Amino acid sequence: MSYVGLKPILFFVFLSGALGFFARSVWRLIRLARLGKDTGYPIKDPVERIGKVIYYAFFQKKVVDERFGWNHVVFFWSFVIISIGHLEFIVRGVIPSFSLHFLGQPVYSTILRGQDIMAFVVLFAVVTAVFRRVVLRPTHIHALSADAFRILGLITFVMVSYFLATGFGLAGGHPDVASYAPWLPVSGFVAHFLGSANVGGGGGVNVGYEIFWWLHAVILLTFLNYLPFSKHIHLLGAIPNIFLHKRDKPRSALSTIDFETAEVYGVGKVTDFTWKALVDTYACTECGRCDLYCPANNTKKPLRPQQVIHDIKDNLMANGDPLLAKRTIFQLLRAEDDFEPDLPLIAESEETRQKGQTSKDVLWSCTACGACVEACPVLIDHVDAIMDMRRYLTLTEGSVSAELATTFKNIENNYNPWGIGADKRADWAEGLNMRFWGASDDAKQYEYLFWVGCAGSFDARAQKVVRAFTQILDQAAVTYAILGEKEKCTGDPARRTGNEYMFDDLARQNVETLNSLGVKKVVTACPHCFNTLKNEYQAFGGHYEVIHHSQLIAELIADERIGLDEETMKRVVFHDPCYLGRWNGEFEAPRRSIAAVRRLEVVEMDATQEKSFCCGAGGGQMWMEEKLGDRVNNVRTAQALEKKPDIIGVACPFCMTMLEDGVKHHHKEEDVKVLDVAEIVALAMKRKAPADVASTAASTVGEAKGSTGPSSVV
Repeated sequence: MSYVGLKPILFFVFLSGALGFFARSVWRLIRLARLGKDTGYPIKDPVERIGKVIYYAFFQKKVVDERFGWNHVVFFWSFVIISIGHLEFIVRGVIPSFSLHFLGQPVYSTILRGQDIMAFVVLFAVVTAVFRRVVLRPTHIHALSADAFRILGLITFVMVSYFLATGFGLAGGHPDVASYAPWLPVSGFVAHFLGSANVGGGGGVNVGYEIFWWLHAVILLTFLNYLPFSKHIHLLGAIPNIFLHKRDKPRSALSTIDFETAEVYGVGKVTDFTWKALVDTYACTECGRCDLYCPANNTKKPLRPQQVIHDIKDNLMANGDPLLAKRTIFQLLRAEDDFEPDLPLIAESEETRQKGQTSKDVLWSCTACGACVEACPVLIDHVDAIMDMRRYLTLTEGSVSAELATTFKNIENNYNPWGIGADKRADWAEGLNMRFWGASDDAKQYEYLFWVGCAGSFDARAQKVVRAFTQILDQAAVTYAILGEKEKCTGDPARRTGNEYMFDDLARQNVETLNSLGVKKVVTACPHCFNTLKNEYQAFGGHYEVIHHSQLIAELIADERIGLDEETMKRVVFHDPCYLGRWNGEFEAPRRSIAAVRRLEVVEMDATQEKSFCCGAGGGQMWMEEKLGDRVNNVRTAQALEKKPDIIGVACPFCMTMLEDGVKHHHKEEDVKVLDVAEIVALAMKRKAPADVASTAASTVGEAKGSTGPSSVV
């Protein structure tokens, strides 16, 4: 049999082996992920999920948000276009007569031309990537990763072997490629060079074509089989991960635990994660953006969100492969509940940590600010994974710091982290003629329940904020009431520090109280209370219309319910609270409220809105001593002071505390004040006469009672 007749047979055997090995590798990844627990939520809304895939994977929305992102876009779309052309290459290796010309001449020629041009563009993208890693060396990228260079090398060899194969083929008029000459501009140039240099000479060019055709096939299929074992595993995991992204609840809401049936509290071994959390680990592109924006990483703490995801993946493979080896290859089952891994998931310290482990110091460094989640181009839920492991440390091991243990005791005894007597929760309102929500009928009398929160109730500085807010409400004739002693901590500090049992108990008590009183609309000055009431109480039967005080203030100003005087020209820089801004998407309301005060100059920090830098109090850090690295609040305050403000505007009591401490650290307390949005507005607010306020209040109450629709306030 001649070589021409034997070639398809040889290639079929080689291709079958390569695709078989690749399929086996992918099946292994599926089986490893399935060792995790069920997600507990159905995969609904497939059309919308496909839309997310198109938006984030094919349009590369989050990728192009960064300066170097366009280089990855070139890689991605080159990969897509070249893959279409290589589909023909592979099929023709087995069936020489196959062609995509049935798509029509314009489409077919476009595919050929696009493949040829994009293969050349990819070589420039490779050079750019190497230059970035070797010369620029950004801190959030593994600059000298051997795996990265193997990938870049394989990409280069795939493209170079393609050009040499088609170049030799065109130079020798080989029937496989000769008819494509008009649509292969780069390969045509290579062919011209080879012909001019008389490389191969005569029939030797056809030999060159066959040599590089086979070389190209070998490199291409080697690359394919290397993917499941490399950093480019994300080519397999990213699209499924985006499609499967949790949508059953707001992204800021953590999962619940059914304490009546649960045998494990939190995640102490890798198979305690859900299978979706394990798929997350396949999706990581190693772009390092999560590390770039992580406040813990930027203040020299051991937490690198990217590394946490890699540690979970490495732990899964270290422990999962031996488990799979004991099963038949077609078994697709969860790990047994009593499965004991050889490699523990959580190490005691960074010093004792092995590959495939994370450490307690890493887990307790997280502020749960969501910067990593926001930055991730493939929608990985880093914070969920960290919080799940914290739950294990807190609920199963009892491994919490002394100050955190005291916080838990304070909440347990007095329903607030400060430990101040619960009977003093309404003392801040003394002398304000405050109304208390006492019955379900009050839902008809009041527009809002004002959820004061623990900080507003017990922290002296935060009390000034809630008093300023009540002045605004009174001047706008908004009818509202508070719960007083009936209000308890929402449980956010407990939940973000792993004490899900305490959060569960508080959530149920608060929901029972609110529902029994007929509460429908809630306003609060604390973003953490706002997020918990709005997004996390839904799982416990609490469905309320919850707004942040900055949102209500902005509405009152827009509706001319309050008027503002001019302020002496001052420069205000605003700091976005993580749980109002990044997690809940509210950036404009506090800015509109401040900007409404004439002659105030509002400026932005470099790290602002979605990319805002955390104050350092989130994730329960407000109640823990910051022992590692630099203090987050001092770094954030320095960023604010770079803008030379007179006022640092905030919209969160925790941010208030952290930034005031930061201002003192930088010895700027005489020059720079930290003020809440409510305080800024209250200082500039025109005061109505008591009779006018009473008249407006009576009118507003009448409208509210007579209306079956939404309140006139919102």
